[in-house]
Amino acid sequence: MDCKEVSGLLAAYLDNEVTAEERRQIDAHLAVCKSCRQELADLAAAQNSLRRAFKEATSDTGLPRDAWKQIEPGLGVYRPSFLFLLRTRKRLVIATIAAIVIIVTLAVLWGLGILPGLR
Repeated sequence: MDCKEVSGLLAAYLDNEVTAEERRQIDAHLAVCKSCRQELADLAAAQNSLRRAFKEATSDTGLPRDAWKQIEPGLGVYRPSFLFLLRTRKRLVIATIAAIVIIVTLAVLWGLGILPGLR
């Protein structure tokens, strides 16, 4: 394997997603290529840094461990009906329906060739 091939496989190599034959070839190349060893070390450091950052970001939520158990029962309580949405957001719904009707009409007219100059 040459440096280009090894470089393309280093992430998979770190994640143990290469075949046994690829691993053998990569190991053989790394034994003699200092630049690829350095690239592997840099990639491993970047992966570790990302893992630490992700772990810190997800562990520092400030929520207790059983927060989901406390939140989940309340999720099924409030389910507004479609008519409720129409009453409270009447203008938005009407504007959305009007926009859909206009778009569909224009698409049909364009498809039939009635709107000249668009083809």
